[in-house]
Amino acid sequence: MSASARRERRRGKALRCAPLLALAAAVLALLGGQPRAEAAPEAHLLRIDPRASTADGSPVLTTVLEVVQNKRLSDITRNCAALTGDANLDCVADAIEQPSALYSSFDFPEKNAIFSVTVDGTDLPAKFESKARWGDSAGQPGVGTAWLILIDAASSMGNRFDEAKAVASAFVNAMQPNDIVDVIFFNDRGVVEDSKWVGNKQAAAQAIAGVTRTYPTQGRTRPLFTIIKNAATDAFKELGNAGQGVSVPMHQAMVVLSNGSAGADPSSTAAASNLLRDYLTKGRFPENNDVLPKTPVPVISIWFPSRLVEEFTANAREFMEGMANTEIGGFFSVVRDGQQRRAANIVNAIRTRFNKMHIVKWRVSCVAPSITQTFKLAFINTDPPIAGDATFQNVPVGIDPTTWPLDIDRDATDRAAKKSPLYPGGTVKIFGNFCWGGTATRAELYMIPKNQAAPQSLQGGSIDDAKKAQRTLIDGGMRGKAISAGDSVVEFELPDTDKFLVGKGDQMTARLIVYDNHARRTSAVTADKILTLKAKEAPLPYLLIAGVTFGGVVIVLLLVSIFRGGGGRRRGAAAAAAPPRPIVAGGGSPPPYAPAPPPPGDFGGYGGGPMMAPPPGGASRATLSGPAGIFTVHPGVEVRAGRDGASCMIALSEPRVSGTHASVKLEAGQLFVRDEGSNNGTYVNGQRVAAGVWTPVPPGASLRFGPVEFSVRLE
Repeated sequence: MSASARRERRRGKALRCAPLLALAAAVLALLGGQPRAEAAPEAHLLRIDPRASTADGSPVLTTVLEVVQNKRLSDITRNCAALTGDANLDCVADAIEQPSALYSSFDFPEKNAIFSVTVDGTDLPAKFESKARWGDSAGQPGVGTAWLILIDAASSMGNRFDEAKAVASAFVNAMQPNDIVDVIFFNDRGVVEDSKWVGNKQAAAQAIAGVTRTYPTQGRTRPLFTIIKNAATDAFKELGNAGQGVSVPMHQAMVVLSNGSAGADPSSTAAASNLLRDYLTKGRFPENNDVLPKTPVPVISIWFPSRLVEEFTANAREFMEGMANTEIGGFFSVVRDGQQRRAANIVNAIRTRFNKMHIVKWRVSCVAPSITQTFKLAFINTDPPIAGDATFQNVPVGIDPTTWPLDIDRDATDRAAKKSPLYPGGTVKIFGNFCWGGTATRAELYMIPKNQAAPQSLQGGSIDDAKKAQRTLIDGGMRGKAISAGDSVVEFELPDTDKFLVGKGDQMTARLIVYDNHARRTSAVTADKILTLKAKEAPLPYLLIAGVTFGGVVIVLLLVSIFRGGGGRRRGAAAAAAPPRPIVAGGGSPPPYAPAPPPPGDFGGYGGGPMMAPPPGGASRATLSGPAGIFTVHPGVEVRAGRDGASCMIALSEPRVSGTHASVKLEAGQLFVRDEGSNNGTYVNGQRVAAGVWTPVPPGASLRFGPVEFSVRLE
């Protein structure tokens, strides 16, 4: 190819690429002249709330979270860099207050989300239940924000004080039905006025209007960092105090309205404001109290510039800007002289982001048996990848593990009961997602007597109320025994009593609760959530009736045969001639040659004669005799002794005897006893036996259950 041809070819290629290059240049120009990489989307857990489960008995956690792609403040305010003075401040405020200026919101991808709880070193995934946007759920219980509003009332605020109050009033006027607020005024030494937490706009508005002027200056410096930190610690520590009489919502935020003036205070610098931001983001008040729940707090920092020394002005701006934790919903803006009109834009920008948060509910079957819990939120196979949140490590979230309800599959359990109704002495299968790992001894069943009422609701009650309700139902119920237990189903043997049957005919039901005696957790205990299953009366024991009838017929026939056979022989003997007597040499009577007849009444050994000796190998039954009665123990049957008449064949009314005190059995002709962990012990010949161990009881021994004594006879 000639040189001219090559030049023509390059020229044509350049012409073809020109439109694409022009488009790329235009895009770069729109982006500020150079390409910028956006931050990766992140998920932030702002609250893990177990209160709904305490109220309704379902093992559901409510989480408040957001999924956002945060933007750098420097990128947003880049065009303001060429401006100075008031023009720069107005440019910055205008840029920040634009809709979604600091972030981009994402939908919650529940199909790609994994929310787990750590139990015994293993992360156990929860099951997604539901999701909703915060703004669409304003009327739901608990969907509100606890607003802590700090207003700078130092004399250095001057006429800016009234403008700060106007912005505070804008936040109060925008309160939603479940919002609460605490308005605090501070000067250059500390808090001077505090409304405490209130749940209505009027009370908050009166608190703002009640402070009409600033407070005198008490020095050239003020510890602004310490003042704000102490005020936040006291207010959020008090939040939720049972004596407040205010329902605490699921979200919280702090608004600081100040000129940021600290003079030359060394603790109130830009670096210190970063520490304050981190403190509020961690959400522990105070931070060294590791038994408090974790409640991250978005910080809204609004700067009201005052006429200060230039160096102090720069420090004040850096301090106020550094407090805003924009990564979790915090906000920073500037209100200059006479610009309180910005309040509406500020409040709208903040509430718009809050309204895009997600309320996500999870079914959590297992929790750690400790006050502290570890939760993790992760995402898989998302485009773009979403960073999860693992900041809830070994922190309390308000869960008492003993009140966390068991995860019962009510529908599956109800279907099984409709096919095979419950009846006294029968069995029942309970389906669910259990944490006992096949250990049947952890599973217990308690039937609720028909005349015992369950609590209508635990709403508004404390954790102690939930525990009291559990104990009441367990103490008054009849206990069933676990036959087998797995991760998804447990089968119980029901007590042989009709006291738990409610109603008649096809409407008959039985109420019950399931109890994990290791984790000390129960299924739901309120009247509307308690397990109520189809039941019926115990069926007639047809096989036993048939067996008894057959045995009776056999005995009658046997007796008839014996009587007939014995009478025939006697009549035959009387009628028959005596056999010839043999001749014996030397005279005298001959020796007898036939066995003697059975004694009168013996009938060939079927009664009337002396008692037969025990069969080879030991006794065939044991008899316990004492003031409480006479009880017989047969081979192959474990007999329980105790006060619980529903499960104990040897029923003892003595109060010092435990519900199930001990068990006895006859095995290989030997009587054995096992103490079942009784309070007052089991004794053989005055010696207390070890609990849980089968101990032999010699014939003629003294056997004592607590104070109730029996003598033992083996036959």
